[in-house]
Amino acid sequence: MAQPLIIRKRPRLIEPSLVVGWTDSGHVGINTVDYLVSSLKAEECAEIEPHNFFPMPYALIKGGVLQGIEYQKNSFYYWKNMKSTGDLLLFGSRPPATNQHEMISLILDLAETFQVSRIYTVGGMQANTAHTAKPRIFGIINNPSLRSDLAKYDIESSTDYNGPVSINGLLLGLAKQRGIDAISLWVRVPSYISEIPNPRICMSILDILTDMLGISIDLNEIESEARHADKQIEKLVSYLRQQNPDIDRHIRRLERNIIPEATKEDRLEFFKDIEEFLREQKGNRDIDPPDK
Repeated sequence: MAQPLIIRKRPRLIEPSLVVGWTDSGHVGINTVDYLVSSLKAEECAEIEPHNFFPMPYALIKGGVLQGIEYQKNSFYYWKNMKSTGDLLLFGSRPPATNQHEMISLILDLAETFQVSRIYTVGGMQANTAHTAKPRIFGIINNPSLRSDLAKYDIESSTDYNGPVSINGLLLGLAKQRGIDAISLWVRVPSYISEIPNPRICMSILDILTDMLGISIDLNEIESEARHADKQIEKLVSYLRQQNPDIDRHIRRLERNIIPEATKEDRLEFFKDIEEFLREQKGNRDIDPPDK
């Protein structure tokens, strides 16, 4: 049986860090990794075969005709830092549908192969917060000695939790078992816009992450994407305002960190309105393109 981890190149990397991002709320994790890959012109070096983790592919249908099917791509990219030590490995994907432990183990196998010094995960988490609030970075670490690294950037690191593990929590836990330091950086994404890509939040993570990694990238393109997304979010809020006059009061309470009381039926109706808006926008060809 073919090995699911395929290493195509073995570049000589110096003290590399690994950054991992998934498709999550606001697409924060995957878009952060994709932006780093694009900005740094990182090169592909390895991949994880998808079949054990994504049993069903995507179908592409046009005019009622199946054009083909595509499986999830799970590629690793590398970038060599010519200005100082500290090279980079990058990995982005959807969270695996099955065999999560196996996939995380393969990611860690590659990390050990390239002697990764530290792993960073990045992402967004759906939460009761307002889209008008300044994104705040939270951090989880798998080694107490890393706490000082978070303190330098005023990252909130006092979270208490006891419950089911997330995909990033699983990665931190299994990395700890192998003696690999890992930091998870995440931001709260407003629940009512969690399905919309949120480059504004990606920027907040990139600003801190690149500083932690000691690298510099151009953020102009993602700033343009953020301005465009801001317009789309305002369209959504305007639409919700038409459906529900209380939306402004709801947002103001979120800004003050007051969790609104709502019945299950109210929440279902709220998200039904959002889904209707998104469905209309996908069919609207007059949406403004991102600023250039």
